[in-house]
Amino acid sequence: MLNTYFRPHCPVYAVVVKALLGALLPCVLAPWVAAGMADSRPPRFEDYPVKAIYQGPLSPPKIITAIQRRYRTAIREGVQKGWGVLRDGKEQGHPGPNFAGNIIVVRWGCGSPCLMMAMVDARTGEIYSLPLAMNDSLTLPWLRVGNSVGGNPEVIFRRDSRLMVIRATPDYFQENRHSYSHYYLWQDGRWHLLYRERMD
Repeated sequence: MLNTYFRPHCPVYAVVVKALLGALLPCVLAPWVAAGMADSRPPRFEDYPVKAIYQGPLSPPKIITAIQRRYRTAIREGVQKGWGVLRDGKEQGHPGPNFAGNIIVVRWGCGSPCLMMAMVDARTGEIYSLPLAMNDSLTLPWLRVGNSVGGNPEVIFRRDSRLMVIRATPDYFQENRHSYSHYYLWQDGRWHLLYRERMD
């Protein structure tokens, strides 16, 4: 009877497998390396520079959702007057992009502690939420490290970089909570988590 099962000779099989792995492994690892996941160090702002800072006219924010309508004044004042628009950690009081070259990040308080933020594309007026925003809202989770009382999260970004760092405790109200430094990349209108490290 003809044996339809064919098993290659071991040396040939090993050579074929080795060649396939050699060809496929770089393809599998390339996205990880490109995204910084292969590094053991946190990403740096310099790793994700922007090509240019947008200097054109500012488009009015496109207020669409219910939560955007509720805070439309804060969003519009941020875009038009620069209120709540931080540069180098300080409110400069003038409009224009402060993140990723063409994004206006606007922040405002909503209690103590409470921090809300929205991102507006200066060219198109599209509004986006920050990563970790709770329940599809514009509110960010608190930050609580160790036995501290807790407060607003730390959000760090630069006008000339697509990287944003958010130090927060997403599971703040759970018993076994943990705080993290989250490193997010803004690319093609979406957030990508590159790296995360425990703070406690």
